[in-house]
Amino acid sequence: MTHEVLDRHRGLLKNFHLLSSVIIKLFNVRAEWTKDMEMTDTPKVSLIIACYNQPDYLEKILYSLLNQLFVQFEIVIADDGSGPLLAKVIEKFNSKFKYPIQHVWHEDAGFRKTIIVNSAVNRSKSDYLIFIDGDCIVHRQFIARHYLRRKKGVVLSGRRVMLDEEISKSISVEQIKKSLYERPWFWWKHCEPAERKRGFYLPFIFHIVNFPGRDYWAFGSNFSLHKTDFIEINGYDESIIGRGLEDINISQRFKLKGYRTKRLSNEAIQYHLFHKSDPVPHSKEDEEIIIHPKHFFAKCGIIKQ
Repeated sequence: MTHEVLDRHRGLLKNFHLLSSVIIKLFNVRAEWTKDMEMTDTPKVSLIIACYNQPDYLEKILYSLLNQLFVQFEIVIADDGSGPLLAKVIEKFNSKFKYPIQHVWHEDAGFRKTIIVNSAVNRSKSDYLIFIDGDCIVHRQFIARHYLRRKKGVVLSGRRVMLDEEISKSISVEQIKKSLYERPWFWWKHCEPAERKRGFYLPFIFHIVNFPGRDYWAFGSNFSLHKTDFIEINGYDESIIGRGLEDINISQRFKLKGYRTKRLSNEAIQYHLFHKSDPVPHSKEDEEIIIHPKHFFAKCGIIKQ
């Protein structure tokens, strides 16, 4: 047998081994996923939704959550002082999910997201946390992709398609039930051109965009991590009162702790419903302190020092 033939056989054998290992990994992932889909008394994921009023938006979010392919999650509403209409929406949906919705509320005393989200985490029952805001409907694979990619010491963060005012007001419950908002033709003309790339479901690019040495930033309305990792940095810094910068602060502290943040763009997709935003109230001096924390552990967080 010639050297060329031997080399060819070795190459075929090597490719066979590589293909076999890939197939084995796929079966292992499938077996693990099947096990994860089995119902248990304790949810595998706690979805924390930070809300303030806008009951119509919360209703749309909850309908999008009924579309989720992964159902082993509980919903914890972190309510920053909303009125009774939001509670009525929660009551309407409470029996529609596998686990009861938890409604964590405090009085309206201005923007205090940091405090109410930490309180919601304390009430959560699972070991894995996903954080979203009360103005984003989600792709049907949203929770599944966060959960599938989970890893200790890693923060996962996706992005969102910013919808315009017209479609945000006109999108109907029936359209959400049918997941029409996931189709590019539905939102293509209702967002900025730069936003369109975020709306395509392309999970195969995960390892390409997260190659070694490349880091990312956690985005406050779309990130996840193990609960123990969140507690290790003492959660959100509750000394940050007023809109803005709390998410930059916690993202910086993830880095100081040594966590790696990986992209879930084009995988854990959100569609942001339009609303007007108040200006960020912090002074330049306070901004510098907030966005450049010196230590990963928040002095005023879940644990008060």
